[in-house]
Order: sequence, then structure tokens, then C-alpha cells
Amino acid sequence: MERMTIIGLGNMGGALVRGLKNPKSKLQLPLDVFDVDAARVDSLVDGQKVFGLKSLSEVKLDHNTLVLCVKPQDLSGIVQTLAGKLGPECLVISILAGKKTGTIGRELQFQGPIIRAMPNIAAVIGEAATAMCANEHCEGAHKHKAEEIFRGVGEAFWTKESLMDAVTGLSGSGPAYIYMVIEALTDGGVKMGMPRDLAFKLSTQTVLGAAGLVKHTGLHPAILKDQVTTPAGTTISALHELEERGLRSMFVNAVEKATLRSMELGKDS
Repeated sequence: MERMTIIGLGNMGGALVRGLKNPKSKLQLPLDVFDVDAARVDSLVDGQKVFGLKSLSEVKLDHNTLVLCVKPQDLSGIVQTLAGKLGPECLVISILAGKKTGTIGRELQFQGPIIRAMPNIAAVIGEAATAMCANEHCEGAHKHKAEEIFRGVGEAFWTKESLMDAVTGLSGSGPAYIYMVIEALTDGGVKMGMPRDLAFKLSTQTVLGAAGLVKHTGLHPAILKDQVTTPAGTTISALHELEERGLRSMFVNAVEKATLRSMELGKDS
């Protein structure tokens, strides 16, 4: 019988389990979970769809979708137990930052289908942006399964592996950039006399609403920007200041720097 196993139950792994437990999930496979922290396992096991593993030695070795959600440096512990043992009918999905599909296959001694994914922290609330790539052994059914897993915690898109470092720099690290925007807007409100609590709530909802409007309308952000920019008004004055101080360039440079760092971390992968 086909199963799925999630190894690593931190923010991402735990979010994926909760997404798969959702009755709306189209993947209704029995789900095994493992983490070195037994309390994390116990918090997710329900005895009906989700079952806990006490050790990696209990992982099903064939007809299994194995989802690796550990830190890159923890891959060696998985390799010690599973290398060379996975059957040809397995699918390996990895969210290990910087670890290429070829590296995963080589270390696990697995020549089957491998998918690499980069979700972001918003998976915790089901709003992740996830990019995925597949090795040459993946077929349509494997890709479909990965789509269903990551669409359970947000939206998922396919790309090529050469762009995964850029994905890390944009959407993987991106939430941190937006948190700084919210924090800065809040401080701006406080500077102009607002109570911090009100400034924080307004800033948060403004960012949420702006992103929602882009997604809902499908319009280019520049068009929406122009719709709220009246001649000689407040918004154009603010936009001039942001452009003069290089806000646009700072964000572009931030994505570039994070991408280059991701490339450095993955040089040996």
C-alpha cells in the first residue's frame, strides 16, 4: 500500500502535515511522521491518518513518498539509515535549502524521481509561495503529487533547478523583507503621533490588502500604484521620496545578495 512519510516536523514539516490532514486535501494517503523531538510527533499523530515513527528505521522503503523537511546539515543522519535502501517506486521530495536533486540522489544512493521545493514561512498559515523543480526521473504523476502537497499550504509553481537559488532570494527570504516594511511603516506612524498598536494594525492590513488586490485583479502593480496617485497629492510626494532614496534598487539588491549567498551555500551540493 502506498504511503507518505514526512521527516522533520519544524515549521515547514508541521505545516505540511496540517495541510495534508485537511479534509479538502486531495491526497488521502496514510501519513507517517518522524522528528527527533518526540513531542512534535505526538502533537500531530491522530491514529487515523497520521501515524508516528519512533525511528528512521521504521520508514517504509518502497511505494513511499518521502518528504525531507530537515535542515541541510541534518541530511547526514537520514543518509546513515536510508542510503541505498529506498525502492524504485519511491518519490523523494526535499525542501533542504541549497541541496540539489543530484546531491540528494547521490547521498541517498537513489536513482529514482526527486523533487526539490522551496516553500516559505507563510506555509504555517496556508499562504506559502513554493517553487519546485524535478529531476529527469520524474513523470507527470510525481509532479502532480508534489503539486497537491504544496498547494495544501499555499500556491506552488514549477521552475528549473538553475533558478532555485533566485527563488530562495526572492520568495524564500522575501517574508523577512516584508516584515521590515511593516515595521518601518509602523515606526512612521508612531513618528507622526499614532499609538504604536494602531500604527501596527494599519500597517499590517495595508500590506495584506495591497497584496490581495494585486492577486485579485491580476493588474500590474504599477497600474494599481497609479490609481492611488493623484496629481500634487500625498502619495506622489511619498513615492518621490522613496524613489530618490533608492527603495526599488534596495529590494532588487536584497534579492541579488540572498541569491548569491544561496549559491555559495550550495557550491558543494
